[in-house]
Amino acid sequence: MKKYISILSTSIILSLMVVVSCKDEFLDRPPLGAISEEAITNENGVNGALIVAYRALTGNQIAAWYVSASNWLWGSIRSDDAYKGSESLDQATEINPTERFEVLPSNPSVTNKWKAIYDGIGMANIVLRIVEKVQGLSETNKKNIIAEARFLRGFNHFEAKRNFNNVPYVDEKVTSTDQYKALTNEASIWPQIEADLKFAYDNLPPTQAQIGRVNKWAAGAYYAKALLYQNKYAEAKVIFDAVIANGVTSKGEKYGLQGDFKDVFRGDYENGKEAMFGIQYTVGDGTGGANSDKEGELTNPHNDGPGGCCGFHQPSQTLVNAYRTQGGLPFLYTSNAVNVKSQESNPNDYPDRGQLDTRLDYTVGRIGVPYKDFGPAKATWIRQLANGGPWLPNKHIQWKDEVGKYQVPGSWGQSQLGKNVLLLRYADLLLMAAECEVEVGSLTKAQEYVNMIRDRAVKSTKVMDGDKPAADYQVAIYTAPWTDKNTARDAVRFERLIELAMEGHRFYDLVRWGIADVVINDFIKRESVIRTSIAGTTFKKGKDEYLPIPEFAINQSKTADGKQGLKQNPGY
Repeated sequence: MKKYISILSTSIILSLMVVVSCKDEFLDRPPLGAISEEAITNENGVNGALIVAYRALTGNQIAAWYVSASNWLWGSIRSDDAYKGSESLDQATEINPTERFEVLPSNPSVTNKWKAIYDGIGMANIVLRIVEKVQGLSETNKKNIIAEARFLRGFNHFEAKRNFNNVPYVDEKVTSTDQYKALTNEASIWPQIEADLKFAYDNLPPTQAQIGRVNKWAAGAYYAKALLYQNKYAEAKVIFDAVIANGVTSKGEKYGLQGDFKDVFRGDYENGKEAMFGIQYTVGDGTGGANSDKEGELTNPHNDGPGGCCGFHQPSQTLVNAYRTQGGLPFLYTSNAVNVKSQESNPNDYPDRGQLDTRLDYTVGRIGVPYKDFGPAKATWIRQLANGGPWLPNKHIQWKDEVGKYQVPGSWGQSQLGKNVLLLRYADLLLMAAECEVEVGSLTKAQEYVNMIRDRAVKSTKVMDGDKPAADYQVAIYTAPWTDKNTARDAVRFERLIELAMEGHRFYDLVRWGIADVVINDFIKRESVIRTSIAGTTFKKGKDEYLPIPEFAINQSKTADGKQGLKQNPGY
């Protein structure tokens, strides 16, 4: 019985599900065991293999943290969004070097991130190989399976590209060690990423029978996003325009903004009209937590806080300051000298009751301010204030009334989180479309898209402290027409910061805008006064935009005569 390795990973055998659930949510069963490709060359088998390819988004298949597509380490902690949090020595080998831009090719978190991405690619390729051999599969089903698999392959290569930059493209024809060693990472893989995502956009149906499966419009959004990352604004704009005009969810509901910002991350709306694509998690499904968000548990507040765990991924002072407003509008820069007050900066005068954006207290937990429906956040929820600061993550944490349905309590490190992680939502799409409008379209249309998001913030529920708002919440739309491209660009970029904070986007945005070195070094200089965990480090332009190619991957690519297919990234 021939078995295939998952290329570019030390995971030798792929676990596949043969039985496909008939429930609406389809990622609700764990892998059942190691199976050969020949054994699953049938309709049930290929559908099971496709489910496992989706499941690879969780990273659970390699039993390691910090590897899922949520990117809270790689996209948030590497940026000015967040600190590592927790205690100074906790996960020091895995996270501290990443936060300080001192990561090495041998770093275990870097190694595992690479493995998770290329495992996902390998799983999609298995689907593409066996679907061609399945007898009796209708042409419609076959086309859909191929399109979904190519989307997942394109998505994972996109992840590889924006994390490691110089990476090999692996297609379904690569099945042996010799074929892998023949691969190189010298040429850009953007054309292949575009081809996979465009194929998915052109061939997927607009709706799907099962929640969580990618549809035409989500694939189109990612295709446009890949174009945007290459500054192909005009091409991306055409696709964004089509998705905005015609896009619907997999259930057929017109895409739109959730009415209240606080509901965007509520479990009951996780597959609602704003959700375009995400990781589908479940609890209480009889699997003992196999399909829960194991990685997300690490970000739960400490001690007697919601979830009672590890306290990682704490918001930065810079991020919190970004929610200060004047006349309802943001200041449009993050180096604002006036800090939002906390028990760290103003122990006798906190929480800050000044003018703040309503979204702050649904993005960040502030000690003394009501935290969801748990009552005022407590200082005991911070694991080590001197290291992680006074702010708590908020968006992805469960509400008290979600316990049992979307979260199963447990002892330290044993609770199970079942809420989805949104990888792409409609607000993100609107802001990417606004970028394109600024560069090659209409400043008026860009302002319209931004104002749609700000208007939702205006109308959203304010956090109440007793019978009065917890702050002087002031949010307004832009009324003066945008006439200057630079000002409009700054406004769109700043809106991405405050709308999408703590969602794993910020670092990648800074890199593609070409301003990562300026923004992050300014952040380090300013914040190292209060966060010694980042003191003495620096972001090196031309190096730190990307992670090193893992040492093990380079070694795997070596041939008997000493040649190697993969080359190390600059600066490592």
